[in-house]
Amino acid sequence: MPSIVAVILNWNGAQDTVDCLESLRRQLLGALRVVVVDNGSQDDSLARIDQWASEHQGEVAFTSYDRATAEAGGREAVELALSKQDAKIQLVVVEARENLGFAAGSNVGVRYTTKVGAEFVLLLNNDTVLAPDSVARLAGFLAEHPDYVAATGQIRYFGRPVIWNCGGDLTWFGSRRYLFSEQPVDATPQDGWRRITFITGCAALIRTSVFARLGLLTERFFFGEEDYEFSLRLKRAQLQVACCFGAVIQHKVGSSIDRAAPPATLGRYYIYYLNRFIDMKDYYPGPIWWFWRLLSLSLVLPRLKLSRGLSWSGLALLGHRLIRDSTRLQGVSKERFETATRSGLDSL
Repeated sequence: MPSIVAVILNWNGAQDTVDCLESLRRQLLGALRVVVVDNGSQDDSLARIDQWASEHQGEVAFTSYDRATAEAGGREAVELALSKQDAKIQLVVVEARENLGFAAGSNVGVRYTTKVGAEFVLLLNNDTVLAPDSVARLAGFLAEHPDYVAATGQIRYFGRPVIWNCGGDLTWFGSRRYLFSEQPVDATPQDGWRRITFITGCAALIRTSVFARLGLLTERFFFGEEDYEFSLRLKRAQLQVACCFGAVIQHKVGSSIDRAAPPATLGRYYIYYLNRFIDMKDYYPGPIWWFWRLLSLSLVLPRLKLSRGLSWSGLALLGHRLIRDSTRLQGVSKERFETATRSGLDSL
């Protein structure tokens, strides 16, 4: 059985996914099982991934499943043959045939990972590129620290010597404080580790036993929030998480959401804050949650005015929709995500 299974979600991101796969092929460790869950892509993603695997015959063993077969752990004969292949990458492509969203799509890969008995699952955004020793460093840390259940690395902006984050810490105010965010690489530790309480789903090595204990990534939110909510559960269960500074990952920040909603789209901010408002409903007592939302909006709306130049009328609509919808909803569906990001808040 594989020790580590990397899970990558792809949706219309052929080049990013191939770049990520190539960085995994160059990892300095033994055979690595990689699951690419394709969320019903409409580009040439499947053909491009197949082409990449063909170009590296001998180093890449390839098979594919539908969603149901993958979630059941694949086919026994195929899995046995795959594990016997002398290949650096044992690639499994799962065709979901629909856009399940990030958490639900990733959970297809997590279910596969638990069924095949792997010790660790490596969650990766498809727009990440890993340094050759990154996976070995993360796995080595967890092997040496059995009291820790997950680890992330030093995540840099792709092609820039600037830190996106090194994980971070959850705050009492329903937010996260990124570690070394926007700092130059030279000002960031390049070795050692630090305990954190927030771990990003962009790049995280997690013991599969955690999912058996706490459950999978929440599927209440079609896009976003799953890593924040998972971090809240880890903290509530008093499970320890770390950042390993020597494990370097580069991230093309925003590739997935930018394909669905440009940065200036009001619906993009509606989805982000609606996710958080609904999520925190489960963690604050009712009266405190109501006060916290109003206080949050008093800070968020002026900041969006200054940083994004949004109109006051648009911001007033955003605030109204956030209060109304976070009160009555328990999650954010695919339909609401698509309506907000494509048609605008007036359509909700």
